[in-house]
Amino acid sequence: MIHLLKAISEANNYLLKELNIHDALQNCINTLGSNIEINRCYIFKNEVKNDVLILNYEYEWCDANTTPFIGSPDLSGHTYEAFPGLYKPLSKNEPLFGLVKESTNDYFREVMEMQDIKSYLFTPIFSNNVFWGWIGFDDCENETIWAQEEVEALHTVAHNIGLRLNQEKVRSDLEKTLNELDFYMQGSNQAKWEINLITNEVKFTYNWFGMLGYNNNELEHNFETWKSKLHPNDLVETVYKIEKFIERKTDKYEGIFRMKHKEGHYVWIKYSAIMLENEFGIAEKIIGTHIDISEIKTKEIELAKQRNEYDHLVNNLAEIIFKTDLDGNLIFLNNRWEEITGHNIAACLGSNIFDYLENVSKDEAVELLLNSKTSTSFEVQLLMKNNQKIWGLLLLNIDLDFITNEKIIIGSITNINDTINFKNKLAISEQKYRFIADNTSDFIMQHQTDGTITYASNTSTKITGFSPSELLLKDPYTYIHPDDVARVAKQHANILKNKNEIITFRFKTKSEKYIWLETYSKIILDNENQIIGLQTSSRDITERVKDRENIQQALIKEKELNELKSGFVTMASHQFRTPLSVIYSNIELLNYKMNLLQINEKDEIERISSRISNEVNRMTELMNNILVFGAYESNNLKVEIKELNLNKFIDNLIETYFNNEKDGRKIIIDKKKFEKNIQTDESLLTHILNNLISNAFKYSVGSSNPIIKVDYFTNNFKIEIIDFGCGIPQSENKHLFKSFFRGSNTSTIKGSGLGLIIAKQFTELLNGKISISSKENEITTVTLEFPYEQKEQLKTKITPKKTKKWMLL
Repeated sequence: MIHLLKAISEANNYLLKELNIHDALQNCINTLGSNIEINRCYIFKNEVKNDVLILNYEYEWCDANTTPFIGSPDLSGHTYEAFPGLYKPLSKNEPLFGLVKESTNDYFREVMEMQDIKSYLFTPIFSNNVFWGWIGFDDCENETIWAQEEVEALHTVAHNIGLRLNQEKVRSDLEKTLNELDFYMQGSNQAKWEINLITNEVKFTYNWFGMLGYNNNELEHNFETWKSKLHPNDLVETVYKIEKFIERKTDKYEGIFRMKHKEGHYVWIKYSAIMLENEFGIAEKIIGTHIDISEIKTKEIELAKQRNEYDHLVNNLAEIIFKTDLDGNLIFLNNRWEEITGHNIAACLGSNIFDYLENVSKDEAVELLLNSKTSTSFEVQLLMKNNQKIWGLLLLNIDLDFITNEKIIIGSITNINDTINFKNKLAISEQKYRFIADNTSDFIMQHQTDGTITYASNTSTKITGFSPSELLLKDPYTYIHPDDVARVAKQHANILKNKNEIITFRFKTKSEKYIWLETYSKIILDNENQIIGLQTSSRDITERVKDRENIQQALIKEKELNELKSGFVTMASHQFRTPLSVIYSNIELLNYKMNLLQINEKDEIERISSRISNEVNRMTELMNNILVFGAYESNNLKVEIKELNLNKFIDNLIETYFNNEKDGRKIIIDKKKFEKNIQTDESLLTHILNNLISNAFKYSVGSSNPIIKVDYFTNNFKIEIIDFGCGIPQSENKHLFKSFFRGSNTSTIKGSGLGLIIAKQFTELLNGKISISSKENEITTVTLEFPYEQKEQLKTKITPKKTKKWMLL
């Protein structure tokens, strides 16, 4: 037994470590045969040929005194009929052993004795629960009695051989799958990625980069590249999932995430991966794929939107809509169920719809449905929560559930209490019931294909003044407004081509007044699917149309008022400017005359002249701001985009407007060399910077020089105007960009209160952003951020002309 256990251990070692399966099997029987006191050890392999199971003598070991049989045609290509009694026990995974002379199978005993075999042991080999073959042990010298523990031990070896064979098949299938995957990936628009778990090397192949808009050499092949492109909302979960997959705490890595495209948008990716192991069961590599499903996700979102619209429609129908399984158990009810019956929807789901209906049995209805290709209708009584009953038209149809793909019943219940009372007088066809059940309209008619009215519902009297009998066999075009006839006729032709359309037109009532109707139409088919007429469902939308017309008139009046306001602002600003100019020119003449006066008189007049001049400048500034503000509000600004060098532009701006400040201060310019031009409107940018730099000087008198700082970034540039003056009280920050607002600490400083709001408006016109941070009596920083390129042309209006510095914002 010790020799047997040693042989089994060595055999298992070969099965585990030998890379080649044929070498593994040969070495396995070599070590078994050489360590067990037998003469021959061999393996028969099963093979199916022409639907017949045959045996092949594949592997053999024999000692020096025993004749080998390997390669002998007598032992291969035979069916199990040549070895009677073997197949039944072996195929049941039962070992077969004993002395040859004691065999009750004469043919088997003769064959074995011809080979001088005295004792035998056959143990079956199963791979993945399939009878693969069997391993045999022959003793040609002794009549060995096999002990039960020996048989079980060798049966275990056969079991291990089966495991190795299955592993070999799995590996072969996997290699085949990977080869097919490579072929498929190369010919499709999918992406592939690999992670070597031994070296931590990451490799992206096929369309991985192209799917995100990159060339193959633009990004590095590493884990961080992948993480950096994940959508922030998907990052944590996805990284967690792959880490658990690598740690083998989960056997799946698949799902959907978003990755950022080079152009800035996100691409929806469906991902999955498999783990590759070596022959020792150690994970070596993960191979995964990416599939761009953005189009599918877009359609899913659109489908969800349509589903929401459908749910909204279904829940607002006048009829009860429900779904059940084929036994009638409720799986859906619309809101009308609770409104009509009083029963709670949640409490009713799972119960049987036929428990609430009388005059129809479940078996009858289901049998009719299963044997019918069309809808089935019944007149039923619906049991309400208060134990009252109402007549309803029950319409049933068989359909497939789009999620489970199983057959379900879809039905509707329409309140037909009034209709039932007239049933003996009116021959209401099944199609009329169906139409009533399918539509929520108030005014229902049926027509011949040329439009002639063949049926009108009782609501015609309420809506049009005509009774149903007055409308029968009439041409509906005689009631349609002449201006609408051509359009309705065109839509009528489209409907006959099976195009569903909603028609809106004016209908002349019995009182000779026109009302607006909104009509939904559908075709009526006979049993041969030929069009035999039309059904229409109309609603009175006169009030809706009037409301729309009133809104349009109000919008026109509002536009006229805005134009009037804009004209007034422009006129007032220009009219104020003329006398202000006269006043200012006379002040200049007065200053000239003062030079001829005595010094004392001159100083006094200069003070008066200075006050007048300052107030004129202040009023002129206010008028200019109002003019520009009015132009913006009335959309009279014209944006003219052109390229310019920002550094040169700022130098020219400072040189032109801010080189002769009365207190001698200069603005400090801090800018970097930058060769790339920007796209902007020069006039608007001049207004913005002139206003903000003027404020920096105005509100920091007595302080150090203001600073203008320019920084250039990858996608945008930034301009900061910094002063060290009075600043802005923190409690007033929220009012900064309101028209005519001025800080409580600026009452002694002249200003219009429009400069900042106009600067903000112009900044936003140029697709920029403005922000202000301030600490009272210490520092104020105004920050502007603009893109280099203006991709959108903005509003079109008059560009304000450049004037003297005191006339600008």
